[in-house]
Amino acid sequence: MISKMIKFSFLVFHSNYEKFLNDIQEIGTVHIKTQQEGDLNDEIAALLDDYNKIKNTLKELNARDLKGSPVKKDLKWREVVDRFEELNNERIKYQKLKEELIVLIKQNAPWGEYSKSKIKKLEEFGVVARFFKIKEGKFNEQWLTDYPVQIINRVGKEIFLVSFDPDFNFLEYAEEVRLPEVDVINLEKQLAGVEKEISKVEKKLDRLAVSGIPVLTQTQLDLFSSIEFQKVLENHTLSYGEGKINALEGWVPESAQGRLIEYLEKEGILYHKQISTSGDAAPIQLKNNRFAKLFEPIGKMYSLPRYNELDLTSYFAPFFLLFFGFCLGDAGYGIIIFLGATLYKLKASEKLKPYLTLGQYFGGATFVMGLLFGNFFGIELGKVAVLSGVKDIFLDSSKIFYLSLLLGGVQILFGMVIKIVNKVKQNGFLYALDTVGWILLLVTTVIFAMLGPEYLKNHPVLGIIKTGIYVLSILLILFFSSPSGKIHLRFASGLWNIYITVTSIFGDLLSYIRLFALGLSSSILGLVVNKMAIAFSDISYIGPIVFILIILFGHTLNLLISSLGSFVHPMRLTLVEFYKNAGYTGGGKEYNPFSKYQATN
Repeated sequence: MISKMIKFSFLVFHSNYEKFLNDIQEIGTVHIKTQQEGDLNDEIAALLDDYNKIKNTLKELNARDLKGSPVKKDLKWREVVDRFEELNNERIKYQKLKEELIVLIKQNAPWGEYSKSKIKKLEEFGVVARFFKIKEGKFNEQWLTDYPVQIINRVGKEIFLVSFDPDFNFLEYAEEVRLPEVDVINLEKQLAGVEKEISKVEKKLDRLAVSGIPVLTQTQLDLFSSIEFQKVLENHTLSYGEGKINALEGWVPESAQGRLIEYLEKEGILYHKQISTSGDAAPIQLKNNRFAKLFEPIGKMYSLPRYNELDLTSYFAPFFLLFFGFCLGDAGYGIIIFLGATLYKLKASEKLKPYLTLGQYFGGATFVMGLLFGNFFGIELGKVAVLSGVKDIFLDSSKIFYLSLLLGGVQILFGMVIKIVNKVKQNGFLYALDTVGWILLLVTTVIFAMLGPEYLKNHPVLGIIKTGIYVLSILLILFFSSPSGKIHLRFASGLWNIYITVTSIFGDLLSYIRLFALGLSSSILGLVVNKMAIAFSDISYIGPIVFILIILFGHTLNLLISSLGSFVHPMRLTLVEFYKNAGYTGGGKEYNPFSKYQATN
């Protein structure tokens, strides 16, 4: 559900205005109404620049290994940022040098240790050494006998050699190589020295992180408050009476207005308040129970509801949970997900725990649906001899197919009921009559189809009731799709509504077949993994090992892939099919109070 918002308007004398802003920022409950989105002035731009520097530095420092207690030192935030930039540039310089040395070592490793000075002395005596790299297939072993040629190394299919005969030209077969001034042994010594320097810099960065993070964190909070303060002062404040009176508007949740009103009365601030109506662009604060709250991040992936709309989180949550279990549909996988989420939850941060609780629910739903479908790690429970007495309780593929369509039909109708409530809330009951007509038509059609023509023949009164409901439904659809228009326009709009809705409902209903398809594919892949493992288990000696490896790898991969599909496709069914049939518009702006203590990460 959506928290009720109270709209406040404040009038404050200009000399008291900054104190007033500071006070309501301290209270931290007012969502300020945006008056204009202009260019930021120089003061705000400078603050934002500082804020971003601190944010980026904090991100780097928080990723470091924080050990030890902060050094008691009166550090300024600029000192921390500047020192980080200095050390980081130094680290980057050494990292680049390290990468260059690694490349040189790799290139020169085949030549081993040599002395460049000795090679030059040989040249002074007329002995010229030339170094070559040649493919193994092009090398002639006879050259070793006929010419003063010596192989230095063999690496893969390449031969590295030296020739002391200036008349014998290898260039037709080989690539001449110019040796670097430093051999690989000295290069490795240089690399060790560079790595030592990098280690020193890393330790300095770690020490800086321990002492600097508290300073930067507090400064970030202070800067955020200052930036928000300046934005409200410059961009969202209205001025009257030649600048003598400043006006501000904003919203406060009804449940949180007490402290604000107490402050306003105490300070004698002139204000006006009223309950926000559908015409207001009031911010959205979702207020759901513990179960539905877990699904709020999923709904926010699409959009928050408008203030005059219903929050659909608590309505789609049970369906989403059921659809996830339907798509994965393996009791064994459900146990793994539940246990994994439960164990991780024991050491996870408070911020992460709600997502792990959601994972526990997903695991539970998958376990229940897996038992209903008779799947356990790809094993068909109905074919297990021990469970032959209860095999009839497991659904076969045809029943699972019809169950997916049934669930789709139920959610579509449920969405249409919500659409009625939304329309009544936003525009009045008259605008919901066309949807009432569709529900009457669809439900009546299903009921009488289940009764069958023979039953209706034996009960003629039901036939009259059926015809009456059909006529009423068609009239509601034809003439109340656009209740405010003229009669002929309403009729035309109704015809168009019939065309759009009929094609849409059938398309939406068929979309729910994806539940059946994903559940079936997950179980089939699990079955294939088991058969592959059994096929390799008879190999002598290593058969059991191969069996275990295939089982572990195959089911892990199937679980990961199937879990992704089991999340994505129910989300599509929710945010497309269900939201559309519920008449959901969205576009709400999240409640974001003007506060000094708002999270900045």
